[in-house]
Formats: sequence, structure tokens, C-alpha cells
Amino acid sequence: MLYNKIILWDIMEKYMNISKDLEKIGIFPKSELRIEERNGIARNVADKLCSNLKELYNSYNELYMRIFNCDMYYADVNEKFGNVFYYYKNNTIYIDSKKDISNIDSYIIHETIHYLQNFSKIDKESNRAGICQFMEFKLFGLGINEALVQYITANALGNKVHRISNEKITICTNSENYYKYMTSLIGQILLLIGKKEAIDSCISSTEKFEDKLYNTFEENTDRIVKNFDLILDENNKSDRNEDKIIELYMQTQEIIYTTYFTKMCKRLTTIKEVDTEVEKLEDYSNIVGKLLGTTIEEDKFINFKKDMEGKFLKKYVEINRSQSRNSLTVVYKNFINNLWNKIINFFQSKIIKN
Repeated sequence: MLYNKIILWDIMEKYMNISKDLEKIGIFPKSELRIEERNGIARNVADKLCSNLKELYNSYNELYMRIFNCDMYYADVNEKFGNVFYYYKNNTIYIDSKKDISNIDSYIIHETIHYLQNFSKIDKESNRAGICQFMEFKLFGLGINEALVQYITANALGNKVHRISNEKITICTNSENYYKYMTSLIGQILLLIGKKEAIDSCISSTEKFEDKLYNTFEENTDRIVKNFDLILDENNKSDRNEDKIIELYMQTQEIIYTTYFTKMCKRLTTIKEVDTEVEKLEDYSNIVGKLLGTTIEEDKFINFKKDMEGKFLKKYVEINRSQSRNSLTVVYKNFINNLWNKIINFFQSKIIKN
């Protein structure tokens, strides 16, 4: 009996502490959502995630059941949270009483993904929620995790990557109103290394995406991750400095493309691999962020791209040479024949006209 009382007291104390924590940040719980309301949210969020992200196409039943099991409460929720707030300490989502829950917006999906990341509470061994790790003295990957969550959220709402501009910069993002710079950068990373591991790691809290980051960007991974954190910190300030964010954005972008293409070029061993990376470089050039008013001579990416195109061509020749001694001769002969045919056609057309 005494043991049961101790457990009950611990539960009550924990509940009281959580209530105080929530009040401090402006959240005052009221009543639990009804089953049919929770079911509606679970069904709609799962449907949007699975319909708009091919990587989650076959995950509807699993996601629906996980979301349906979430504790959801109506509350007075501070507007700064978009009237929706996920609290990791009790794995609960709080929704403002005035919010229309039939309208599944960015805030509901974003906070639901945070819940999915922590579905079974934070693993005591890995201390991981999505991409973010809770280490002894610091957090790892909070910024890049937020970027990926919002990127997935925007995809779930059917938002496509598009170019937006202000008076200083033009960038490509699928989330114009929330974390536009971070979602632009995470979109660049995903174009280069793929989405599958990223989405899996984000939703199910695995190490796959982190491993792929380190295998791709190696010693520069920590710099990229840290810059995401710095952008997030500045973005969330009431007196945010847009110029500082843009400076961090351009710095991070440069680390991403210079590291990726330089390292990948060294790893290429087949013509198909060269073609793939050349195509990626071209696709990347369509979504790269650019400072307005920058001349072609001053544009770091344009100069880097020209340099990489030369290196890819050199790699193409090296691979051809290693595969066949006669391959270069054949290519050269074909080039001469084509040129000669053009010359003959040119003179024939002149003769006919005369």
C-alpha cells in the first residue's frame, strides 16, 4: 500500500511540475479532445503525409495509429506557437480552444511530426528525437531537425519548391512563410543525397540520415549542422537580424555545394556516375540562392560551376582512357567526320544556290 502511495505521489508531483512548466510558456490546458476529434486529426495528417511524400506512401496505417494514440488537449495556447504546441516531457499536443481542427494547417502537421519523433518517449540509450540528439552537455542537430520537419510539413500540404525574392536575395523553398532559409538549405542537401533516409530518420528517429551526412560531407558536417542551429536561433529572436541570417545562409550553401561536388568528383569511377553528377550540378544551379546585384565575375557559384564542369570533363576523359585505348581515337574520328560533313554540306549548299 505504501509503495502504491509513493508511485501516486511521484505521478502527481510530475504532473504539477509539467503544469507549472506549461504555464510559464503561456499554455493552460483545459479538456482532452474527444475520440472522434483525435481520429479526424490522425486520419487527415496521416493522409496528407502519405499522399504527398512518396517515401511514406505505404505508411498510412502505421502513422494513423501512432497519431491516434497521441494525447491531445484543448488549451489556451500562446499565439507565438501558432496555437498548437507539442510538449515532449509528457508527449502531448496542446491545441488552442478557438482553433478549427478540421483545417489541418502547417502548425498541426509540424507539431504532430514532433510527436511522431518522440512516439515512444526519447530512447534512453540514443537520446534521439528525429535528427536531434540530446547529449550530456548539448543538443546536436536541433536546427537541421526543425528544417527537415518543416520541409516535410510543407510537402504534406502540397507545397512545391519555388523561387522567392526580396530586395537582397533570391532563394528556392517550399515553405515561404516558415523557416524559408533553413528549408531552402535542407532542400539543397536532399537534392544532392536523396530524401529516403532523411524522411525515415525524421519520422522514426533513426541514425540513417546522420550517417549519410557524415559519409557525404565528412569533416564539414559539423559546420553545416552548427550553421543550421545559428540560423534557427537568429530566426526565433523577436529582433531577428535578416542580414545575419542571409550571411549564414550563403556561407552554409557554399560549404554544401563545394564539399559535395568536390568530394564526389574524386569518387567517380564510371561514365554513368559522371553523367549523374553533371545532371545534379545542373539541377542544383536551378535552386541555388543568389545575392541580388552580384555580377557574374563575383558570383562564387557560377565560377565554381565552371570549374567543376572542367573537372567532370577531365574525369570523363580519364574513365574513357582507362576503359579503352581506342575510345579517345574513336571519339576524335567521329568529331572530325562530323566536322568534315558539315563543311561539305556548307559548300554543296553554296553550289546549289549559285
